[in-house]
Amino acid sequence: MKISNRMSWDDLRIVFEVARQGSIHSAAKSLRLDHSTVTRRISQIEILLERRLFDRSNRGINVRPEAAELFKHIQSMELHATAVQEEVGRIIEGQARPVRIATMEGIASCYLAPRISRIAERNPRLKIELFSNPHIVDLLKKETDLFISFFNPKITGLTSKKISECAVYVYGSKEYRKRYGFPKTRSELQEHRFVSYISEMVTIESVRWLEELVPNPNVVFATNSIISQTNAATSGVGLVVLPIFVGSEARALSRVLPDEVVVYRPIWLSVTKDQSGLSSIRSAVEIITELFLADQPYLIGQKSEMT
Repeated sequence: MKISNRMSWDDLRIVFEVARQGSIHSAAKSLRLDHSTVTRRISQIEILLERRLFDRSNRGINVRPEAAELFKHIQSMELHATAVQEEVGRIIEGQARPVRIATMEGIASCYLAPRISRIAERNPRLKIELFSNPHIVDLLKKETDLFISFFNPKITGLTSKKISECAVYVYGSKEYRKRYGFPKTRSELQEHRFVSYISEMVTIESVRWLEELVPNPNVVFATNSIISQTNAATSGVGLVVLPIFVGSEARALSRVLPDEVVVYRPIWLSVTKDQSGLSSIRSAVEIITELFLADQPYLIGQKSEMT
């Protein structure tokens, strides 16, 4: 019997996931298999092929150079299998595969979530999974399908494009104004109290907007959540620096010195090159890009409300 007849797509899928994750543990978790099962299947395939596919070390697992071409073909097979699965789902169930979007908490909770109905109107068959994550996600390991961020990841294998720009302002509440007053000039910001991120927990440098506007700020409350920052600022404990789609939607907050204290952040949308051709991914990218484009005047502070 030919070797190719003794090897199934399931075998290839397992070894490819190990290659993608760089770890048997991570691959087993992704595949929802036991660690021992994945290890056994790798050994069986390597015996069948009469060659090792991986180099193992304390730092993880790497594909051996002589096996690299094989994994390119498996990757192509996976892409075609996903496309077939998507089309079958469309025909039988009338619904496309779920598209998972990973982004930061503010974009997820304050911009995208309130606009999911707009996405559904454009494509009723499109199912969205919104993954709020304060860290940089790995699209190449299929942790998500799309990544929306304030920076260009610049990672080989990804297609990234700038879809908008966002203004970031200082906000304060009536309670804060009663207790401490609002600064009248930019230099007076140095004398005020602020709410911000826990500095050592920041993994995305583009959200260090407070330090950009106010060097060595007096931070009286810190949290890893932008929603918690917003709620704390609403209580009057301190001023807060927020993207416009977070601050302007918090009705208890108002902009402080908006004409002279503002920074801007680009908004980038990233997708893996090998998945960009899938119909569900193409549809999601198109709709989300159009949403941000339509809201551009609002996002840069030229309009008071979103479309």
